[in-house]
Amino acid sequence: MQGGPVGVPRVATFAAGGGFVKAEAQQLVEFCVELDAQDDRNRRPADPRFNARVDAALWTRAFDSRDAVARDFIAWREREARGVPPPAVLPDDDLGYWAKLYRAIAATAAFRHLQIKSAADVSGNPDLNGFGPWQNAWILYRGVGANAGSFAIAIRGTVFSNTPSAIEDAIFQPVVGRQFLSAAVSFSHGENAHLHGGFVHAAFTLLLDRRYGVLQVLADQGVPPHSLVFITGHSQGAAMATLVHSFLVNAMSDAQRGPTDPLGLGGACYRLKSYAIAQPKPGNYSFAAEFAACTQSADCALVINNHIDPVPKVPMTLESTADVETDFTGHSLLARLLRAVGGLGKALRSLIAGVIEPLTRESAEGYGNFYRYAELRPIGKDRIGSSWNFVPAGRVLLVYGTPLPDPSSDLFFQHHATTYRDLIAEQL
Repeated sequence: MQGGPVGVPRVATFAAGGGFVKAEAQQLVEFCVELDAQDDRNRRPADPRFNARVDAALWTRAFDSRDAVARDFIAWREREARGVPPPAVLPDDDLGYWAKLYRAIAATAAFRHLQIKSAADVSGNPDLNGFGPWQNAWILYRGVGANAGSFAIAIRGTVFSNTPSAIEDAIFQPVVGRQFLSAAVSFSHGENAHLHGGFVHAAFTLLLDRRYGVLQVLADQGVPPHSLVFITGHSQGAAMATLVHSFLVNAMSDAQRGPTDPLGLGGACYRLKSYAIAQPKPGNYSFAAEFAACTQSADCALVINNHIDPVPKVPMTLESTADVETDFTGHSLLARLLRAVGGLGKALRSLIAGVIEPLTRESAEGYGNFYRYAELRPIGKDRIGSSWNFVPAGRVLLVYGTPLPDPSSDLFFQHHATTYRDLIAEQL
């Protein structure tokens, strides 16, 4: 790529080309079914629709955060029961850093009268098996056979019965994506690129958690440089998949341009391709434009939305003249008038974000430790945004659902990962 918005790096080397490939989409949507239909499988184990049809000849599961959280919870509980005092200096991956998470799991199980006898009781329950303040989960798949050398990051969507997961969707105050919570972490490069606060906070933890995060696992699994890495997710996971894609592009580009490489990604040069399925809007127009500058030439960021699924229509877009003021620079009367009018709405939206964002940061504290913490710290500073001009990010492909005769029987039927599985097979 030879051009793009000011401040956007040249990133063609981080793109996997090829555009939409039906076989890829059909493989990746099964990863979403595995993560997002777990509650349905628990309620209706005899219904084959909710079983993930992952082809074992093409993919094997290399890491599942649900299993890792479950094992660690049992180990922490046993350590607590023995009354073993923690060491004077905790290793950076000591379970003690995640005590707040494990206590939250125990509290949820007690409140719902669930008995935890083994790790399977945690890993098998989506209300218990997430990590971080918003109870996210993800799986790393390693390609085998014809897919050897490829990897896939699959991110779970909203678990509506899990309050923290649902809250992530609701805290949509805009924040600036550049240098988010750490000078080493950028989901965008432009100051006008504003992101959905809940999604980007959750993506930060998903990427950077010391025990369960993406970067730690990629390092532990020895994912080779120049590997083809797919990123996928459904619903909330789709918005986070887009942010993970954008983060990796920015982090690898920053590391190559130097002079420092705080996240150890300088030599990674992963070839990235994302399929965001039922994507709620992850950021504003400026973010979408910047993301497109990094991905549309290679057509490596696909979004698949059902035209009557309500979730891709949120958060609601509320555009104002403040969203176009950067396009009307100069000192003409019209430009000054637009900036003056836009400033009123910007001030109100900034005020709302200024109230909600500190509460969000506070609620996210204490759930673990961070990957390469010495390079990331200090953690905690970000900047509020003012734009609610939320739009999809990536190339949108539409599938067309058929309304149910009685929509009240399942209000979110059009949104289910299993519905998208069928629509992709039939229409794309």
